[in-house]
This record gives sequence, C-alpha cells and structure tokens, in this order.
Amino acid sequence: MKRILLICSLVVVGLFFALGGLEAINPNTQSNKIFATDNNALVLAEPRITLNEFAFEKAGKVAFTNESLKGKWTLIFAGYTFCPDVCPTTLADLDRVYPSLKNDNDTTTQVVFVSVDPNRDKAEQLADYVHYFNKNFIGVTSTHQQLWPFVTQLGLIYGIVEAGDTEDFYLVDHSASIVLIDPEGKLHATFKSVPNQQGINSVDMDLMVSDIKTLQQQYILEMGEQRH
Repeated sequence: MKRILLICSLVVVGLFFALGGLEAINPNTQSNKIFATDNNALVLAEPRITLNEFAFEKAGKVAFTNESLKGKWTLIFAGYTFCPDVCPTTLADLDRVYPSLKNDNDTTTQVVFVSVDPNRDKAEQLADYVHYFNKNFIGVTSTHQQLWPFVTQLGLIYGIVEAGDTEDFYLVDHSASIVLIDPEGKLHATFKSVPNQQGINSVDMDLMVSDIKTLQQQYILEMGEQRH
C-alpha cells in the first residue's frame, strides 16, 4: 500500500513536469499557424522532442526500446487493463481507424498501449488484452521507475488511487490523450482528449487521422529538403 500511496504523491511532481513539457509543445508557434486543421485538440511539438532512453517489455520477453520506434510512425496511449471506460473505448476507436493509418510508404502506423499498472498488468496479459481489439496492437510495460519519466516526457501523467481494503483493488488515474511519434523516434504531436457525449474522455479519431496524414506529408517534404 505504501508503494501505491507513493505513486499518488508523485502526481503533483508529474503535473509540474508535464505542464513544463507542454509549454515546449506550443500551439501558437509559426509552424502551428500554417497547419490548416479544425482540430483544436492537436498540439504540435516545436521543436520535436528526442525521447530519453527507455526499455520496456512486451509479450515473449521481447524488449521494446527507442529503436522500436525508428523507421515508422507510432501512436502511444497510456492506460491499464483494469480500466473501466477510457482504455477500452480508446482502443476500440483506434481499431476502427487503424486501416486508415497508412503513410505514403504504405506502412501502417503502429499503435502502442503502455500499461502504467505493472503490478497487475504483465506482458503476456497485455498482449491478450490489446489483441482483443486488434491483433497488430502492441502492449508494453515496465517498472514505475521506467514508466514515470517516459510518460511525463510525453506530457502525460498517471497516479494510482487507493480504493478498497487490499492492494488488488484500485483505480489508476491517467491521461487519455494520444501521442504521435515520428520515424526518428521523436515526439511529434499530441492529440488531447475531451469528454464525449457519454462523459468519457476521448480523442476525435477522424480528425486525428486527417491530421496525421497531413503531418506525414509535411514530414516527408522536410526530410527531402534536408537531403538537398
């Protein structure tokens, strides 16, 4: 229980760093002004943020590291398998738009679900959970010592809430936003969540897909200009 309460106390610290990180993703930068979109939930990273080294685990004792992000686009969502609403809703929505998440190289954007509840969510269980929604989704987790700096660098937060008489029953408060990582493994953009008609925080998937396609096109142009 002390460990759970310790994570809760870190939320205040996490809010400080998360808000600091979001200042670096300034929606009023020049790049954002010329980005034509009706999506007020889109926040571009200006400049794009290089992620610190991390090492998570997915099913089969396979490592998921910074290198796992290279050469492809990635959507990262943080949550946990015991989540009663936000996580299953978001993963189901991601499954719906997944066929549309292909870039010009016909490479599908990978979807990575990061569990911030390593006490209950083990790698094999995570794989079963995400594969229920889509067999191509990836589930990863690690220790809180690894998860906390990774999640907060993405501008997200989480905190374990004490609820019940034993450590087996508790909820986890976590961000419902989705983060876009580019093929260089850098934080490229964040799609913030807002309450839907059911009061569940969620991301507008159709607007997100449209913006991702535009961002991918801009990225290809930028890479081409840098080569010349």
